[in-house]
Amino acid sequence: MAITGFQITGYSAAYDVPITNGLYTYTGTNIVLCEVRTDSGATGIGWVNGGKIVFQAMKEIAETVVGLDETAIERVWHTMYRPKLWGRRGLEIRSISAIDIALWDCVGRQTGLSIHKMLGGNFESVPAYMAGGYYQPGKGLDALQEEVAGRVTAGAHAIKMKIGAASIAEDTARIKAVREAIGSGVELLVDANNAYTRLDAQRMIRVLEKHDVYWFEEPLDPDDLEGCADLAAGSDCPIALGENEYTKFGFKDVLDKRAADVINADAQILGGITEWRKSAILAEASHIPVAPHGDQEIHVHLVAGVPNGLIVEYYDNDLNVLKDAMFEERLELDQDGRVTPPDRPGLGFDVNYEAMARFKTEAVTV
Repeated sequence: MAITGFQITGYSAAYDVPITNGLYTYTGTNIVLCEVRTDSGATGIGWVNGGKIVFQAMKEIAETVVGLDETAIERVWHTMYRPKLWGRRGLEIRSISAIDIALWDCVGRQTGLSIHKMLGGNFESVPAYMAGGYYQPGKGLDALQEEVAGRVTAGAHAIKMKIGAASIAEDTARIKAVREAIGSGVELLVDANNAYTRLDAQRMIRVLEKHDVYWFEEPLDPDDLEGCADLAAGSDCPIALGENEYTKFGFKDVLDKRAADVINADAQILGGITEWRKSAILAEASHIPVAPHGDQEIHVHLVAGVPNGLIVEYYDNDLNVLKDAMFEERLELDQDGRVTPPDRPGLGFDVNYEAMARFKTEAVTV
């Protein structure tokens, strides 16, 4: 058994209207897709958000593992992870993530097991929250309420909105409007995307306590773990963070410093499913739940697979034309706002290459 090569493809699509979170404005989506190929004929897919830098790093890193046994995922991972060559954090680790995810998908397809089952199959289904509530030009409180109410109608039992790009007073009004629109029976999550100073985060968390917020995500700079620990210790509103952390070592720091009540480990960022699983085990040993940031097609398997899986982030594709076109299969919310990992082998999702062709920006065979 051996890896014979990879097909790496970049895709890009513009948003009709730019979206803004606490710190950043996005004009579109870029995805780099990796398909691993083997001498048995088995294939697997992995993908991450990223553009030309991710594409080039993925190409060069993939070249180093051609010829290795695709089922020896740990060996492959440690062949790719060379901090003096490829770095310990950042876009190179994101590139490793896509290759690693593709290998897990490939092995699942070979064995006939879903990744959910490969990880332990702890839950048959898991809760999900619908992500949204971005700032957009001309988007007032009425439009925000219409958006979140529509997601509740679509089956969401939990909603996440963005804060941090407006004043605390304006965001307080937005939070009140969303709570009014979704009602008391729907969970409300807020995400600042690292926008606040320590002082403003302390002010905002007092507001969140009054509105029964499920969690306060990424309140501070991702390197300010001590500040997050102070927030977590001083409030009943849970602190969630981790989408900007890399490898198990980064999450060990988060856990050791008691910086989070929930970790948002993202397999598409931190180093793939291999490192995600280890980070989840570290969190379990600290009695901390995991609730990944990122695409539901991957993370539904991970949350359902482990005993401390909490909730899955779910995108309804209204904001992302790439994700709307990407897969032949769909992962749907049920009437209880939950998602069930497919029992198909591997990830259980196949790329609709015909639909994605118009978004292709570059491709290379390794």
